[in-house]
Amino acid sequence: MRNKIRIPKRPVDTTMSKTTIPVFIYKPEILRTDRSLVVKNHTVKPVLRTLLFVLTLICITSAAGAQTAEELFNKGLESFKWQKSEEASEYFQQAAQADPNRDIYYLYLGIIYHQSGKLQEAEESYSRGIGLNGGERDRLLLNRGNLRTAVSDYDGASSDYSAVIDAGGPLSSSALLNRANMELNRSSFLLAVGDYTEYLVREPESPQKETIEELLNLLNTRLASDAQAAATAAEQALLEEERRLAEEAARAEEEARRAALMEEALQSLSSSGEDTKSISAGSENIREDFEDSALED
Repeated sequence: MRNKIRIPKRPVDTTMSKTTIPVFIYKPEILRTDRSLVVKNHTVKPVLRTLLFVLTLICITSAAGAQTAEELFNKGLESFKWQKSEEASEYFQQAAQADPNRDIYYLYLGIIYHQSGKLQEAEESYSRGIGLNGGERDRLLLNRGNLRTAVSDYDGASSDYSAVIDAGGPLSSSALLNRANMELNRSSFLLAVGDYTEYLVREPESPQKETIEELLNLLNTRLASDAQAAATAAEQALLEEERRLAEEAARAEEEARRAALMEEALQSLSSSGEDTKSISAGSENIREDFEDSALED
């Protein structure tokens, strides 16, 4: 006798108006043997999970044609609330396809990718939303800046944060704090001090005020120490340069003195050579005279 395994029906979703949810009956392959009909339980559960996932996608796809982009987006938010990332992602994609001019769809789609570690897809979603120049532009820029900071794209992150700060909207203080943190991460301490200080001016009642003030004290101490070290190094470099120039001048003076002595010696030798030649010439004449007088004798 053939066994049937029925999948329990999913709860009816009242938000899907007049949408028929197909019910699948799984009929497993049954291995006939001489002894009995055998169905392995450990092979049934994975298949059930796969069918449930396929069923979910079919429900979403079949409902897409009957629902507006806003309805799809709201369903995505509900899935997002219950941390059903794959389901939420599918709804947000459907919403963006139905109405590609709503930047909020790309914002949440980017957040889903971001949280799932799909950073390239997340940045692409944020960028598409930013390009629409809609009401969520600042939040999209802030999120993309955070993503770029995470992958050490500090120049790109700084550009995103600066755009939010310059816009002067409600998120400008958050962008300022994030930019300060980013500058601290890449050891741009002077820029970090400037941003932290400006943040406290804008948000004097910030719950992080005490922590930021302590950090500013540490950074200012570090900057003062670095400045002192730089001044000492510059002074040492100046002294080294002066010593080098003095040594070069001394060497040049010594070389000039030696050259003068050599010139003097050469002149002295030249003078001595002329005197010797004159004496030799005179001696030769005397010798000739002496030899002639001897022959005459």
